[in-house]
Amino acid sequence: MNIASLYAPVHVDGSSVIGEFCVLGYPKEARLRAEQRKPGSETAGDSVAIGPTCLVANHVVIHEGVRIASECVIEDRVRIGYNTSIGERTRIVYGAYVCDRVVIGADACVAGFVCDGTVIGDRATVMGELVHEYTRPHEDWWEVDEAPPIIEADSVVGYGARIVGGVRIGPRSYVAAGAVVTKDVPPGYVVTGVNVLTPTERWSGRRLQSLIHHWELLSKAGLR
Repeated sequence: MNIASLYAPVHVDGSSVIGEFCVLGYPKEARLRAEQRKPGSETAGDSVAIGPTCLVANHVVIHEGVRIASECVIEDRVRIGYNTSIGERTRIVYGAYVCDRVVIGADACVAGFVCDGTVIGDRATVMGELVHEYTRPHEDWWEVDEAPPIIEADSVVGYGARIVGGVRIGPRSYVAAGAVVTKDVPPGYVVTGVNVLTPTERWSGRRLQSLIHHWELLSKAGLR
């Protein structure tokens, strides 16, 4: 099989920079499998579009159908799955593994592992792992469609934190490093341990006070 013939078209704005040893427009598994079964039936995949003044670093793999808006930074060794959309000025941090059909808003910062279909809002920071429940490993990999996490605008998921299943993290919430979340988090909460929720107005830890104050000012100004 000539895999080069299966790569999707790639459109990179002339003002963007692409580093060394990158793969752009890599075909999704379903098309590769189809070609294995019916050689010579190649079809073009959905094109990749990289907007103006983006920086794509080294050893990056971007699958077909990915849309990257302007002024984004994709750091070294990042993987971005097919049909993923990334908003303006977002940074995907070193070694992040972004699965398929993920939607990431503007001005976000994403690292760690992000499972299929996840939605990450504007200005959110995700440094932990967003994963499916994976309760049906005995069924066919492609037939199981589990609900993904949703991380709303201005929220933070700290390093080593894990969001499991179709959980919604409300806006202006903070999931502390190492926490585990398996149920919805309302807006304006701090999460520690395993599903330990504390409203931000009752949070006494000094390290988050600046962030909480920032959120309060934005909320009062009606900007978020």
